[in-house]
Amino acid sequence: MVVDNLKLGVIGVGKMGGIIARSIAGRLLPAQQIWITDLDRKLVTQLCEEKNVNAASDINELIKKTDVILCAVPPVAVPHILPQVTHSLSSPQWIISIAAGVTTETLESYFENPPPVVRVMPNIAASVEAAISVLTAGSVADEKHIAIAQQIFNACGTTLVMEERHLNAVTGVSGSGPAYVALFIEALADAGVHVGLPRQDAQTLAIHTVLGGATMLAQSQEHPAVLKNRVTTPGGTTAAGLHALERGGLRATLAEAILAATERAQQLGTEK
Repeated sequence: MVVDNLKLGVIGVGKMGGIIARSIAGRLLPAQQIWITDLDRKLVTQLCEEKNVNAASDINELIKKTDVILCAVPPVAVPHILPQVTHSLSSPQWIISIAAGVTTETLESYFENPPPVVRVMPNIAASVEAAISVLTAGSVADEKHIAIAQQIFNACGTTLVMEERHLNAVTGVSGSGPAYVALFIEALADAGVHVGLPRQDAQTLAIHTVLGGATMLAQSQEHPAVLKNRVTTPGGTTAAGLHALERGGLRATLAEAILAATERAQQLGTEK
């Protein structure tokens, strides 16, 4: 594997950074090859005790110890973190960023001689190794950098490589998407309670219905309409339910949600 001797540094282990470090420690990389740092030292201590990864006292020490730096901080923190990285980074070290909305061009602009940068949009399902992560390369990164980044994020689920112009839309669909799915499951369970099901049973039915449908589509790679039509018989219960969903504007409302999240991702990339 191309990552055999890789030393990875993770800046920020509060949410996604911590999830990614946990996913790869001892699986993709030996824990001894992973260094972490965070302003919240309790998070660092907890992760080190849990996975036996190494704690760096600050960004400068982390960069000295590692080959690839995963910048897992929120977009608002990038203007504060990247200047610190700039002072310590040297060739052939390079950067992976998961900051929503922050373009590779913006990341590269912090450096007089930009390093290779790979931008990634993962999602929270990385915590159960079921994320879909989308990668895009900056102006200096090449196929080798993308391949290494893919191996890192494949440890958390599945990866796609796309043009950067799509990344904000990806954020709106899959980055924010688990929240939409959770809301749908909650609504499905609430409706089940409304028609007389016990709360726990309704939630179990809702969760496994969504899981089963998604698994079928993932395995078959069919268009969702094929599964929908397979379940729907003329004049039947599913047809009646689908008619109610269409009348209620489910498609239009979901489209508005994706648009709002996409536009917000674009805004985050320009905020200081």
